[in-house]
Amino acid sequence: MDCHCHILPREFVTNLEKFSRLDAYFGLLATTKGSRFVTGEDLLRDMAAYHVDRAVVFGFAFRDTGICRDINDYVAGICRENPGKLVGLGVLDPESPGALEEAERCLELGLSGFGELFPDGHGYSLDSYGFLKLAGIAKDAGVPLLIHVNEQVGHEYPGKGLQGPREAYRFCVRNPDVKVVFAHLGGGLPFFYYMPEVRALENVYYDTAAQPFLYVPGVYRGLKESGALSRVILGTDYPLLGWERYLRDLSKAGLSFDDIDGVISRHGEEVFGEFFETSREGNRKAGQNTVLGEGKGSTEILEQGGFE
Repeated sequence: MDCHCHILPREFVTNLEKFSRLDAYFGLLATTKGSRFVTGEDLLRDMAAYHVDRAVVFGFAFRDTGICRDINDYVAGICRENPGKLVGLGVLDPESPGALEEAERCLELGLSGFGELFPDGHGYSLDSYGFLKLAGIAKDAGVPLLIHVNEQVGHEYPGKGLQGPREAYRFCVRNPDVKVVFAHLGGGLPFFYYMPEVRALENVYYDTAAQPFLYVPGVYRGLKESGALSRVILGTDYPLLGWERYLRDLSKAGLSFDDIDGVISRHGEEVFGEFFETSREGNRKAGQNTVLGEGKGSTEILEQGGFE
């Protein structure tokens, strides 16, 4: 199970330059050397080729809630078409007008949480008003948040921000009932697992997104020794990196088959398994698009041929 996959509607992928001009952070990611953007159909084809059974999918958050709405509609639609194989999260900037209404609409659509959320990219923190309101919505609905955080040392790269292990830890202590996945190995938070306070955190997981760019394969061995590996789930940041790269690094770390199986399957089931089963049973049905939010939708922007 891959718990961190980015997909976008075809109109975004084929009009990348235009959409890059709408949101500064998305533009930064889109113009980074080696960046790739794909549709859900591309992901499904690759999953079949590499024998990946399940994926948690989401787009990219924009500050404009109207753009997020279009992305969320697409993600919800392709998840409905592939029950038991895809589970979707809603994207938004919780500090933008109409974002919290969009969060409620995402749940009506059948999306199973919110992410990937970009605090630094969109200028908010893990204790900002809108973000905490979103956390409350997630808690009440029993769905997780997937949050972009970064290590605070090492090399610089586009997208590296200031929300790190301290901010992640503080959020978890203050919001113990919110289930959270911190991307990119939590900016290093699980490396503090020898501390009783960090070990005591519940409802907290860490995905492996971009690990090969950040840490040598031995990082998994260290996480195993501290006990934190039980909280690590596979997230590739697809299509940034392929699944084989992560499997190779997990193998190089000298982990047992059972340990590797935990990372690539069982631990992710603890967070998202119930939502795959719900989608397979067909109990989640899309709601009506009754909340329009604020901001322009992608169709309107393309028809106008540009941005303000």
